[in-house]
Amino acid sequence: MKREKEIRKILSEWFGILFTSDKVQEKEHSPAERSYTVLNLVIMFFVFSMAGWIWEVVLGAVKDGVIANRGVLYGPWLPIYGRGAVLILVLLKKFRSRPIAEFFAIMILCGSMEYFISWYLEIIHDGQRWWDYTGYFLNLNGRICAAGLLLFGAVGMAVVYAAAPRLDDLLKKIRPAVLLSIAVILVTIYVGDQICSTVNPNTGNGITYCTENS
Repeated sequence: MKREKEIRKILSEWFGILFTSDKVQEKEHSPAERSYTVLNLVIMFFVFSMAGWIWEVVLGAVKDGVIANRGVLYGPWLPIYGRGAVLILVLLKKFRSRPIAEFFAIMILCGSMEYFISWYLEIIHDGQRWWDYTGYFLNLNGRICAAGLLLFGAVGMAVVYAAAPRLDDLLKKIRPAVLLSIAVILVTIYVGDQICSTVNPNTGNGITYCTENS
């Protein structure tokens, strides 16, 4: 029991993860000290994934004049956004009390993730890319660019200090059993989408780009 308490304390203090919402310290109501339950993090993953999908669809419509289902998957979600938000909340908790350090840590984390995912998708899908920053200022192999990193930093800060805490407060008002049911349904659909998209990814005009060597 003592060892379990020590593990939970480490998870809460270092990674901001709670296994129950009970006995939350008053200081944890502040964004810098707040920890999140695993269930709430799962729901947040989908909320931010869907928010990212909406953003990209609107951006594509305004910028390119094309309304397209953005992303590798077929569902209305872009997991890179949800994954980024959750990783920021979990891995960068120790930086929250130092906003400038948090900002740069977010840029490094999200930039690394975006670069790796771009490379991985291109490798397994015969040179296809779902984004390409070639021609952008300070881009690296067309996978990441300075403007994108700055945007990640700004949006990540908004997630940490505003969006996630408010969403967490909202989720705490919903019965855990209801949240669990929603999470199970979403995860089931998401896993199915991932399996389907691995074999036959979402592609097309306004969705994918091909490299010169493909």
